[in-house]
Amino acid sequence: MEDDTIIVESPEEVGADIYRRVIIDVLSDLALGRVLLKVRAFVDVTEPVFIFLGLRKKGLASVKISDFADLEIGGYGKSEVLIFLNKEAYIPQLLKKLWERYGRGNISQEERTTIVVETPDYMTEVDLLGDMVIDEKVKEINDRIVDAMLRIIPEGFRVRYHQLTDEYILFVASEDPIKQEWKDRAVSMRDQMLHEVGLNA
Repeated sequence: MEDDTIIVESPEEVGADIYRRVIIDVLSDLALGRVLLKVRAFVDVTEPVFIFLGLRKKGLASVKISDFADLEIGGYGKSEVLIFLNKEAYIPQLLKKLWERYGRGNISQEERTTIVVETPDYMTEVDLLGDMVIDEKVKEINDRIVDAMLRIIPEGFRVRYHQLTDEYILFVASEDPIKQEWKDRAVSMRDQMLHEVGLNA
């Protein structure tokens, strides 16, 4: 992430520079530079308020089972769904998801690229399984974003308001109850940023 995509405003110029450096370092540490397109922050320790806005880049879709496997119902008289893997990279995540949903005893893998799921509802489960998301890229990224916010927000600013969407991240934090005017300022910053890149709030 280029440094000029991160702008921090503050009544105190020194404070702005410090927080800008903190934001750059944290986003770099958590490998979020490729996730965020632009960052705007506002900090005023006398208020006290901290506002963080991050515009997300597109194209971090999660992976579904149907993206890397073919699914069929079992042979006559068998209550099962067969998963034929075209790629083996996702086997650990896939097995974890299947165990959570059906229980370990109902999952067998007689061959490396074939997994059998025993279920009485095999006729409906075959379609549900095709759409099952197994690679939670978005969730992992959101977890890292929240971690970043906890590192960036000034110490003691434990009262927080946030919005986490596919398009942006918005955080308002303070030592005091969050004021409506701070939320309004954050929304105004968000709308301006979305407008700059041709998106609507």
